[in-house]
Amino acid sequence: MTIEKSVVLMAGVPLGSFGELAPVLDRQKLTVIQVSSYEDAVMYANAALVDLIILGIEPTTMSLEEVIRAIRSQSSASRTASLLVLAQPGNEDNARQLIGHGVNRVMLTVDSPKHIALQVANLLDIAPRATMRLSTRMLVELEDGFAEALGAVVNISAAGMLLETDADLEPGQHVVISIDIGPQLEPVAAKAEIVRKADPEREGIEGIGAQFLSFAGDSQKQLETILGDAFRIPIDEVRTAS
Repeated sequence: MTIEKSVVLMAGVPLGSFGELAPVLDRQKLTVIQVSSYEDAVMYANAALVDLIILGIEPTTMSLEEVIRAIRSQSSASRTASLLVLAQPGNEDNARQLIGHGVNRVMLTVDSPKHIALQVANLLDIAPRATMRLSTRMLVELEDGFAEALGAVVNISAAGMLLETDADLEPGQHVVISIDIGPQLEPVAAKAEIVRKADPEREGIEGIGAQFLSFAGDSQKQLETILGDAFRIPIDEVRTAS
């Protein structure tokens, strides 16, 4: 049986850093493609599907925001790829403004290859997440019926979400969830499984992480539209984010 490897596209990663990182990535049985610039990365990502994009040095003819916008465009074959930015120490603030707006992780070029490889392994299981606050209602499956609970989405992807709630939920429980996406729109309705409890120290909330199991009606298409809009936030808005 042939096992397909995950494809990682590396762009603008200095030769020294690439030399240290490549063997670690190879041990994870990944297909690694290296290009020299962000511009080449956009061309490759638009044409071919990859699972993860690692961006190194700053682009020359495009801003980082423009690069992210191009990769996340509807015409890009890799628009749902996870994205890791390797920033120079002291220059990471701009990239961190884009976390939740098309960027999944920001690390430093001086971080150890093993540390970066660990994040690579994690990201290959994570779909791009958008940071947004959306009210939710949940019906929690119990042995003798259902119980209603309230919450708020903190971030969301096509695969799942981080939800702030004071409901007593445990990994493995199933919930039917309704996500309010606006007064003129039908809520996104889905069935989800609780996969973990939130870490208050790391994530700043009490709540749960859940993965979607199924969607009702056009809800999956609605969610994809919302995520597409979130990843195409106007460049000026991203630049002025605090």
